[in-house]
Parts: sequence; C-alpha cells; structure tokens
Amino acid sequence: MESLSPAPPPEATEARCPAHPQKPVLGACARCGTFFCEYDRETVDGKDYCDTCAEHPDVDYLEAFRLKYWGKRDAWAWLVGFGALFNFFAGAIILANEVVNKDTGNAGLLLGLLALVGGCVGACFWMGMPFARLALCFVPIASLFVSGFTAGAEAVGRGIWPVIITLVMYNNTRNKLFFKEEVSREALQKAWHLYSNNTVARAGFMLSFIGLLFAPLALISLLCSIIGLRNVNPAATPPVGRKGQAIAGIVLSAVSIVGWGIFWTFKFAHLAK
Repeated sequence: MESLSPAPPPEATEARCPAHPQKPVLGACARCGTFFCEYDRETVDGKDYCDTCAEHPDVDYLEAFRLKYWGKRDAWAWLVGFGALFNFFAGAIILANEVVNKDTGNAGLLLGLLALVGGCVGACFWMGMPFARLALCFVPIASLFVSGFTAGAEAVGRGIWPVIITLVMYNNTRNKLFFKEEVSREALQKAWHLYSNNTVARAGFMLSFIGLLFAPLALISLLCSIIGLRNVNPAATPPVGRKGQAIAGIVLSAVSIVGWGIFWTFKFAHLAK
C-alpha cells in the first residue's frame, strides 16, 4: 500500500501595497506605519515615509522652512530699502548743490549720480528684482573707486566695510529665499538651526549676557534657558537642539542673579550704616 505524503504548505502570498495592489510592499511609513511601494515611498533625511506623511511640515521641516520664507523680505531687504531712501535724498541734495553753487566740481557730480544709482538699485533690491542681488554688490565697489578718486586712501579704507557687508548679504541663505533662489538642504539646515531651532533656548542664552548688566533680565533669561533645556530632544522630528546654549544661559543667569544679589546686599548694608 502506497503511503500518503503530507501535502506541501501553500505558498505564502507576497504583501501588496494598499494603494497599488500590483506592486509589492517595500516597507512601512516611519510616521504612520502605512505600507508603501516604489510608487508612494518618499525618503526624507534618511527615513522612508508614505507620500502623504512626507508632505507634513513636521516630517520635511526643511522644506516647510523654505516655503515659510520663500519670497518674504528679510532684515537685509529692509535695511537696503531704508538705505535706498537715504541715497535718493543724499544724491538729490548733492546734485542740487552742484547745480546751484557749481563749486563741487566733478567730485560732487560723481557722488550725486552714484548715490542716485545706489538708491535705484536698493529700491529694486527691496522689491525682489533678481538682477538687483548681484547689482548691489557693485555699488559699494564703484563707491570705493569714486571715494579713492575724490577723498584719497583714507576714504578707501572706510569703503571696504560696505563691500564686505554686501558680500555677506549676497551669500545669506535667508536673503536667497527672499529672491526665490534654490538653496541646498545643507544651507537650509544651517538657516533652520539659526532661525527656528529651539528659539527659547537661544533667547535665554542671548538675554543672559544682558542680564549681567540689567538684573531683571537675568530672571527672564533663567526661565527661558530652563524651558529651552527641557525642550531639547535630538531624536524628535524636527530635532530640538541648543542644549549647550541652554546650559550656558542657566549658568550665566545664575551668576548674574547671585552677583546682583551680593551687590545689593552690600549696597543696602552700606546705606544702613
């Protein structure tokens, strides 16, 4: 009699993507746990998400940061805008003086025209016209040559600083976002850390220095630094850092409070005598 062999187990079916049943599952979303396939997998900072979660600001926080400041004027734009007004007035006054008195010579004419050109470029910069970002870098350079021609080497030395400032401005990530220029994720990461990462800890750290000179702010900086330290969570998305600044803010605030306490104690003891 022929022995009966056990039937082979049924083949395990391959898991399929809920949104695309024809595609196999590649993994699960790090945020919501939904299975995804090659069509709806999104990788953000080394983690895999479904396409829905990848759009959340708390996931791709760098993209959210970029969109927040995309086309929005920064402090540099406002500074240049006010400078443009000053240049318009200065240029008009210089040229008017040239026309009325005719005693400033070519130097007055050059300075007046340069001021008006600087005002025009600054106004275009404030309005976000793309050409103005680069054009603004040439305004202080032109001013440097005119100053050297009209006032000598001493004026050239003073004119170096505007050149440096415009170059810093030109490379500033926040300003690039105002002009809607694409920036790398590395640059976005640095800008996000500067402007958005644990702002309470940063405020406490900055105020702790002022608290060394003005006692009431030491209490505020201490409170901000403690809250900032409690908020630190490098594993969160987005990560919350500035632990070192929070600790430094606590230490400086404590030193300030103790120092001011000792000062006023001796002050009142002296007055009581």
